[in-house]
Parts: sequence; C-alpha cells; structure tokens
Amino acid sequence: MGRIREIAAGEDGSSTIEAVLWLPVFIGAFCLMADAAFIFNGQTIAMRTVQDANRNMSIGRLQTTSQVEQEVVSHLSALSPNVTAQSSIVAGSVVTRVTIPSSDLVATGWLNRLMDINLVIRSEHLIEH
Repeated sequence: MGRIREIAAGEDGSSTIEAVLWLPVFIGAFCLMADAAFIFNGQTIAMRTVQDANRNMSIGRLQTTSQVEQEVVSHLSALSPNVTAQSSIVAGSVVTRVTIPSSDLVATGWLNRLMDINLVIRSEHLIEH
C-alpha cells in the first residue's frame, strides 16, 4: 500500500505529459514554415524563369509569344506539373503571366486546405529589337 501511495504522489513524468500535448503544435508550426519556404522558393524560381524567357524574346532569341510560353512551361514543369503560362505583346513590351497551384509546391501536404491558392507571377520586359 505504501508503494502505491508513493507512485501516486510522485511527480515524475509530468513534464512528459506536457511535452506530448505540445508536440503536435510544434510539428504543425514546423510544417507551416517548411511549406511557406518551399512556396517562396518556387516563386523565386518561377520569377527568374519568366524574366529569362521575356529577355530572350526581347533580344530576338525567341520570335513569338507561344515560344515564350513553351519555354516557361518546359522549364517549370519539373517544379509543377500544373503550370500555365500566357504571354502577349503590349505596347512594345512582352508580358508573361504564370500560374502555379501552391499545392504543387508544398513539402508536407498537411496544410493544403490553408494553402489552396494559385501563385501568380507576372513579368514585363521591353522589346529591344
């Protein structure tokens, strides 16, 4: 009987219970940060790709807006299989708009409902030739 009272009165393990309760919160926060980092990284890669394609048309390496769209989609298809690109010439500038679902960029997939948005990248470059 004395041993049972000693076990019941002991406070060993109380911090373990608190850690177990808080662990999902920390894991969720870490996953949110990782997903946000992957989305920002994808945005940076997409922006650089769109700017390069627009520059290629600006200096004459690419002749049509469909070639710009094809170049952008081919470069970004490894990043997102659902990428779309629209390119046009407006007032002497090539304007390209790329749409990528953010769900293609996340790492964990835990927070897809919160990140169910489309990432839109738009770039404009003056045609030089």
